[in-house]
Amino acid sequence: MDPIDPQEHPLTSNADIVRTITEALGRDDLIAVRGLVSKDVRCAANAADRDAAPWFGVYQGRRSPPNFFAELSRLAFTDFTLKAMLTDGDLAIAWLHVAFTSPKGRDVDTEEARIWQLADGKVRSVDTLLDTAAVGAAFP
Repeated sequence: MDPIDPQEHPLTSNADIVRTITEALGRDDLIAVRGLVSKDVRCAANAADRDAAPWFGVYQGRRSPPNFFAELSRLAFTDFTLKAMLTDGDLAIAWLHVAFTSPKGRDVDTEEARIWQLADGKVRSVDTLLDTAAVGAAFP
């Protein structure tokens, strides 16, 4: 899929941007969101143990998301559902249900919260809050 061009398909709110990106991520469609993130975007999995899963860490810059998604591509997602979202200005908080099977065949079924910071219609940062123990148990 081609990147979403905000000029051709204007997203009218930060909630629209977050929803569009979340839906694209659920389809494993990183290319579709390129035009919606800033050049210095920061993505972080805020985990109690950064070594518990391969993608736990901080990814900085527009070129870093492919590294993040390369790690996630090893998972077999069975659910990635946006349950609710709250927004206030340039802040959005999304509640997701996430389920997957790890490369070791272990199932994870959990909830996540993602805190999005936006500016000028682009994502500046995303912090994922998750159950470190539940995810880490799939990667012993």
